[in-house]
Amino acid sequence: MVQLFLLTATTRALPIAVRYAGATVLILAAALARYALFGTEPGRPYFTFYPAIVITAAVFDRMSGFYATALSSVAAALFFVEPSRDLWPEEAQEFGALLYFVLSSLLVVSLLEALHGALKEVSERRKQAEESAVALARAASDRDTLLQEMVHRSRNDSQRLLAMIQLQAAMPNIESRSVSQALTEVSERVAAAARVNRYLESYWWSDATVNMKEFIEGLMADLQSSTEAVRPVAFQVDAEAQPLPIARAIPAGLIVNELVGNALKYAFADGRDGNIWVTLRRQGEELVLTVEDDGVGFNPGTPPQGTGIGLRLVRALAAQLEGALATSSTRGSGDSAKGAGWIVRFPAKAC
Repeated sequence: MVQLFLLTATTRALPIAVRYAGATVLILAAALARYALFGTEPGRPYFTFYPAIVITAAVFDRMSGFYATALSSVAAALFFVEPSRDLWPEEAQEFGALLYFVLSSLLVVSLLEALHGALKEVSERRKQAEESAVALARAASDRDTLLQEMVHRSRNDSQRLLAMIQLQAAMPNIESRSVSQALTEVSERVAAAARVNRYLESYWWSDATVNMKEFIEGLMADLQSSTEAVRPVAFQVDAEAQPLPIARAIPAGLIVNELVGNALKYAFADGRDGNIWVTLRRQGEELVLTVEDDGVGFNPGTPPQGTGIGLRLVRALAAQLEGALATSSTRGSGDSAKGAGWIVRFPAKAC
């Protein structure tokens, strides 16, 4: 029954002239059926008109049903009520029967219209409920996926921090350093990891890739704001908007953070002013990440000024990206500002 009513949505959307023409055809067919069954003899003048009115109201609409009622009343009164040509019968009984036919037909038409509206509303609500159920199921699935992703990334971050601490503890001269200095270095690297993760928070709950230009510029802005009060060093970022998934953006960000931190610590240790340049370019199938400064410079053949853990960490992070760390030409000039430069090349793949 419900499906039958819903199938009439097409016929109810027909132009009004078509609906009224259809109603006229149905009433004409009802009149012919009445004549075929009983001829022009009086009695049961409305017998075949009731089904025609019901069909009209169900297939078309309420107004078509009202029109069919009026047309049926006129046809019955003219042809099947005595006197056969009298529109308004004089007998009270015939007039009462006509009035009853009109009122009952109008009531049936109204009820059919109300039933159609109720069934349509039920169908729409059922459809909405089904869509809501699908959306809830999808949300539950997404929630489970996000939870698994969060656990996976948290585990990766924990393993990365653990590797940093283990690398720090394995340094040959660990005994000669104070506990305070060791803890300070560890806390700096934990803060670096937190800084990188903070800039990636907006990407964690989607499959979107990281815009490396925005990412590196954000990291450098944060570093500059935290050091400009004590270090007169300017940061220059020239990075292309290369897309990287989070799993590759994290080690790339840590590399930038570590190399810039080393430059701040050693290239400008005497409080001098200077510049640090960070660039990211795509060359063929590779991404080239460069960090340069115009500080005091260094001799690659001499032992590192610090523990050397920073460069070891950068090499390990570059290996995660399937790349390698190397020295680069510097922008510094003169003996007093030879500068230093580091370059990391890694595949520019999307996953």
